[in-house]
This record gives sequence, structure tokens and C-alpha cells, in this order.
Amino acid sequence: MLQYESTFIGDDFHTISQRQFQRDIDDIRVLYRISIESDRSKKQYFIQHDTEESERALDAFDIFNLMRLGDNGSKKIVFEQRKPRGTEYLGDIVQAIHNDLVLYFDYRKYYETEVEHRRLFPILLKEVRNRWYVIGQDLDKDSLRIFPLDRILALEVVKAGKFKALKVDPETLFEHSFGIILPREDQQIEEVILSYSAFQGKYIRSLPLHHTQEILADNEEELRVKLNIYITHDFVMELLSVGAEVSVIAPQSLADRMKEEYRKSLHRQS
Repeated sequence: MLQYESTFIGDDFHTISQRQFQRDIDDIRVLYRISIESDRSKKQYFIQHDTEESERALDAFDIFNLMRLGDNGSKKIVFEQRKPRGTEYLGDIVQAIHNDLVLYFDYRKYYETEVEHRRLFPILLKEVRNRWYVIGQDLDKDSLRIFPLDRILALEVVKAGKFKALKVDPETLFEHSFGIILPREDQQIEEVILSYSAFQGKYIRSLPLHHTQEILADNEEELRVKLNIYITHDFVMELLSVGAEVSVIAPQSLADRMKEEYRKSLHRQS
């Protein structure tokens, strides 16, 4: 049995209640699959896992706290300087998800100035390109909604009243989506075949676009891959971001859409 100590705490201890401490232990168990046990005789808490995976997970927990609290005194972990707003709500949202609570918050859309008051039964948190999103059941509209945390102005966690919960499987909700955009109700999963330059292919091989990615060809000329995915706006933007380094083999509708986006871009430059 090994005892691990988080390198994050150091000499700067924060006073928290026993109830909050137990919630943190529960969060660690769910998020990182680390079980923290107590030894009453020694008045100690310990992680009873002699595995490299536990050490890596504890490091990840340290990094999560550094990100959430904004305390990076060691300067040994360098974060992106562009920090999205709203990460201060992560802890409250995690607690709401685990305890079936409801979020009350003020929300302002990117393209509007009016503030909306929303009630959300949260189902999951998702990070996409350094931005955090909460996905849940909008209790006023009775539908599944996605809210970026950086547009939330104030948030409160309250007890859930009586309502009929939507049947949503968090594990499969984004199974065939590229990022945060969910498909239309009538949209179908499509087989996408892409040809990347040999150079760009190295990046796609090391960091696949999607978990369904399958390599069809890998040689000095190209890396050809196949995906089974919904073609959404964020997926198209990802392909456009590498320019001439990728070409669409199939479907033709995606190839035509890419050409149209390039034509629009050229028109804006003229």
C-alpha cells in the first residue's frame, strides 16, 4: 500500500467543512476513479492503489485544481494565457450533477444583450477547445440544451422540484459528434473519407479527429482516414483550419461544402 500526497497543497491550507471534504472525495472517486480511504487510528487519509495510473490521476487532479483556482505558484505548469470565463462554476456544476440538483443562472447569448434567466437540470460537463459547456434539461423549455460557461453571469445550485426527466445517455450523447454541436433530429451519421498530406498526417495519426477514425492508407504521399460522424459546422471548421493539407474524398456533399467555404473566403479577401 502506498500513500500519495498531492503536491498542490504545499503550505497553503484552505479550511473547509467535513461535508465539503467528503464531497471532494466523492468527486475524485467519480472523476478520476481514485478511492480515498481513511485510517481512524492514525487520523490519516490514503489512496490504496499501488498503480502508475493512480499517480497520473492524482497529477491530473492537481492540474484541475490549479486551473480552477488559478494558483500556479510553482511556474512548472504552463497554461494557455487565453482563459475562458466561467470555470469558477465547475465545482458547483459537478456537485449538482452528482446530487441531482438544479442550476439557476443568468445567461446572455453572444449575439444578444438581454440577460435570460434559465433553470437547468445538468446531465454532463464537456470541454471543447479550452471552453467548458454544461449540457442538461432546460426545465422551462423541456428540451436538451447546451450552455457555454463563459456566457453564464451568475449561478446558484438549488434542490430539484418535481419534473419528468428526459431519457439521455451521457456516454452516447456525443458518440458520433465532433465537438459540442449535436446533430439535427433528421441528420444521419455519414462515412467520411479524408486524405491528408503525409506531413499533416503525422498529427492526425498521433491525435485522431474522432474515436471512429480508421486508417485506410499511410504512405509517403498521404494519410487516408475514414470516420463515421455527423457532419456539423464545427467539423467543417476543423477541416478548413488545415487548408490545402486535407482533401475530402467522400461524401461529395462535404467536398462541395468545403469548396463553397473556400470561395466565400476568397471573395472576402478581394
